[in-house]
Amino acid sequence: MPHSLTAGIVLAFAGSRANIARTILSCAGIVVGVGALIMVVSAGDFGQKFATAYGEANAGLPATLHVTVEGRLTDRSALEEDLVRAGGRDLSIYQNPSKTPMLRSGDQVFSDVGFLGVDPSLGDIRRMHLAEGRWFTEADLESRAPVLVVNRTLADELGDLTQIQVGSDRWLDVRVVGVLESTALDFTWYSAYMLRAPASEELLFGTSVDTEDEEDPYVLTRTSQNSYQVRIDPTDPAAHDPFGEIFAERLATTSWRWGIESVDDIWVYRTDYGDEVDAVITYLSLGLAGIAVITLGTGLLGVLNVGLVTVRERRRELATYRALGASRFTLFVAVVMEAVVVSLVAGLIALFGCWAVVTAAGVVTERLVSLPPGVSLGIPVSAVLIGLGSAALVGLLAGVIPAIRALRASVVAGLRE
Repeated sequence: MPHSLTAGIVLAFAGSRANIARTILSCAGIVVGVGALIMVVSAGDFGQKFATAYGEANAGLPATLHVTVEGRLTDRSALEEDLVRAGGRDLSIYQNPSKTPMLRSGDQVFSDVGFLGVDPSLGDIRRMHLAEGRWFTEADLESRAPVLVVNRTLADELGDLTQIQVGSDRWLDVRVVGVLESTALDFTWYSAYMLRAPASEELLFGTSVDTEDEEDPYVLTRTSQNSYQVRIDPTDPAAHDPFGEIFAERLATTSWRWGIESVDDIWVYRTDYGDEVDAVITYLSLGLAGIAVITLGTGLLGVLNVGLVTVRERRRELATYRALGASRFTLFVAVVMEAVVVSLVAGLIALFGCWAVVTAAGVVTERLVSLPPGVSLGIPVSAVLIGLGSAALVGLLAGVIPAIRALRASVVAGLRE
């Protein structure tokens, strides 16, 4: 058996070299089909990585919830304890200041900066891609000055980040410890994250969060909305609740501890969109893969047709092999492997062509678009395996029928031709 198999493979390569024209014609359809399949898998892999990295940087890791509690809180620490009890693994305040402050750099004042008060743990909930510096740490909580991380656009306008002040009624020196890469999902054009700490308490929550300021309804409205980013276990039933009712009901059972009486004052929704993007990419990939498979099927018919013609033209040659002692299994392997060799050659040509196209596209993309860290255009191993595997399978299927017909041919009739 091993000897027959080896002999069949040798004959297959000999037949492929002897019929270069037919081999090239057989390759055409498979090159297109395998190339399309490789590109579909590569595009799906890139889209998956890009969507995951972009989503985790801008909307949170899988299963991130946004929780808003309306009304004056009597005990914020109790609320945060209950957010953990309700299933929160990581949580960070996500609070607009009571009255939007301004930034000052030298004589230039920026009044249109969007501020968000956050905790260091937001870095565990979202992927923070920093262009310079670092994200907040626990040590920053002891800072005597408010601590900021600003986006790239704002940093470019501010210039010297060591000479920045923030204020509304009065100006305070601030520390800018990091610069984030700007993205399309920044909450404003100029974005600044402010660490919740004693030094920034008044800026975030106003001079008093327990009494209503009737003379400044703007302050009252902003401080009566308390927002958090909460990451829960992706397997938690609350992670699959599109309306956030499960998590809201968990909080409502103890809401009296922090001064809220109605579940209607608790709003919860999931911010990350990984599942939706995965579904869209999967459907698109399946559709494109279907087109690629149809193209590959056309290539299979081409190889099958050429194989049948080849067997008919080589009846004398095959009969001679039989007369010289070649076994039926050896001839079967020879005919099938010839089709497989042709298909694999086509698969390698398609792979090389796809590699050239993807490499060129990657160079152009990197010059035009800022990709998330760790994401680049390329052909993954899965695409190579699927492409070459499908090519071999097509060759195998296309070679079986010609091989059976070759074995049925009469040796005597073949030698008389």
